[in-house]
Amino acid sequence: MLNSLVLIVYLLLVTVASLRPGDGAPLALWDKGLHFGTYAVFALLAYRALHEQYRFFWGCVAIILYGGLIEVLQSYIPGRQLSGHDFLANTLGVVVSAFFVWRWRGWRMHS
Repeated sequence: MLNSLVLIVYLLLVTVASLRPGDGAPLALWDKGLHFGTYAVFALLAYRALHEQYRFFWGCVAIILYGGLIEVLQSYIPGRQLSGHDFLANTLGVVVSAFFVWRWRGWRMHS
C-alpha cells in the first residue's frame, strides 16, 4: 500500500514538473540525463509497487506511454516543446531499470 502511494505521489510530482510553463531557454545536455534518471526511478518505484513480473512489465509499458503523453502535452505549454530526444531518454531510463530488475529477480521471458 505504501509503495503504491509513493508511486502515485511520484507520478504527480513528475506531472507537475513536466507541465509547468518553461522559460524557453535551451537546456544543457544534462537535461537528457535528468530525463533518464527520473524515468529510471519511476520504473524502480513501479517494481516496488507492482512486484509481479507480468504487472511490472505492463507498468513499464504504461510509464513509457505516459512519457510520450507528457511530451505531446508539453507542445501545448508556453515555453515547452515536444522532444523526441526527451522521450527517448525517458524510455531508456525505464528500459534500463526494467532490465536490471529482470536480471536481479531472475525472471525469464516466456514464449
